[in-house]
Amino acid sequence: MNSSNQKKNCDCEFCKNNRNFTLPNDIIEAVKQGNLVIFAGAGVSTESRSVYYYTLYEEIRDELNIGPEENMTFSELMSEYCKQPNGRAKLLRKIKDRLDYVNAFPELERTASNFHREIATIYQITEIITTNWDDLFERKCGAVPIVTVEDFVFWNNPERKVLKIHGSINNYGSVIATKEDYEECYKTLESGIIGSALKTMLATKCVVFIGYSFGDEDFNKIHNSLTKEMKGFMPHAYIVTLDEKAEEKFKDLNFTPIITDATYFIKVLKEHLIQLELMVPDENFEDIYESLFLVEEEHSKLSGAFNVKQNPEMILALSYQDGLMHSFERILAMKKTGQYSNPDRIKKVIHDYGILIQEKYEKGVYHDVAYTEGYRNGLIHFLINGELDQLPCYYVLGYEEDILNFEEYQEIAPTVKNIHPESYKYALKIANKIENKTGDTVFHHTPFL
Repeated sequence: MNSSNQKKNCDCEFCKNNRNFTLPNDIIEAVKQGNLVIFAGAGVSTESRSVYYYTLYEEIRDELNIGPEENMTFSELMSEYCKQPNGRAKLLRKIKDRLDYVNAFPELERTASNFHREIATIYQITEIITTNWDDLFERKCGAVPIVTVEDFVFWNNPERKVLKIHGSINNYGSVIATKEDYEECYKTLESGIIGSALKTMLATKCVVFIGYSFGDEDFNKIHNSLTKEMKGFMPHAYIVTLDEKAEEKFKDLNFTPIITDATYFIKVLKEHLIQLELMVPDENFEDIYESLFLVEEEHSKLSGAFNVKQNPEMILALSYQDGLMHSFERILAMKKTGQYSNPDRIKKVIHDYGILIQEKYEKGVYHDVAYTEGYRNGLIHFLINGELDQLPCYYVLGYEEDILNFEEYQEIAPTVKNIHPESYKYALKIANKIENKTGDTVFHHTPFL
């Protein structure tokens, strides 16, 4: 049974293309199994009309004074441009300048990467194919770029990968743009290792083409190559497009069109995955910024209020806060990889850290116990999207209740040596080793155990 979204969308510039659609169960099931492959084209890159008012194609065509009536393909036009002295170098410079311009304006960069940032937290999507040259999938989705045969050594790694069949701006020699480039590229894809991987994915997994149109040269070449290879038995695929006539255009190609905006399609897919409890809501990440800020403030408050020589017990509280902060920082840093959007993975890490805490406790390494407790609590707080005023920002080993703020810690601190004498003696030994006689040195636990 297919899932349908029936939200009423506004008609503003950003939402006008967010059209209601039916999400096929095939796609949801493919995501569950980790078998969904995104095949992304220029429509979800810096070449989108929402980023530049004019495309690279139009810019080159105008520079060469070639009229639209010539109806040249993209690769033919690029070949024509390269006929001038140093034409190839000039083309690459023009491509780089366009990408650099977008990256120099945060507003443009955010618009260009809307799709990429949306897809980043769907951890089940680990394989992406693109004909785009930009590095947005690498920077915004944490994807390992596969550009050359040498890069293919990373293909079987568990991290997210992006197969860049038209090269990358980070490897100028790999850029596929001209007619001659296209011919050489598709000749290589017919027999090379990367081509074999590409065809295997397209033949065995659920593929969603996004950012292509029916007349797109890239799309046509890919489809023709596959049809030729598979003797007409093209596997079923989906294409997300805004073309109202897509149903008619694609009816003989074994493609199911989904008429909506590309980024909106991903948002709706995520809503279904969250409802099925298959991923952590993105909102949880937003709340972590505030949680991190709170712990940083409490950390500074604790460091400034006590002397480590006179109050060695603060070493464990500081270690705990370091664990909390490191947990939050890593969650935010790794958001783009999707790792922390996987609830089962987080639950396993929480469980494993519980075992580690017990091991550290039995060995009497109490500052590691405190640090790991902090790190673990950070994960729990993120997973349940806990209330900020319920976050335990302080820690005393052996104390059963949560210590939420500095005032509560101040009351408990004088009794620490009685609550857990062994951990107090342990902290005292560390404090005595600190050479600073004034005791104003702040103890710090590094992110290692």
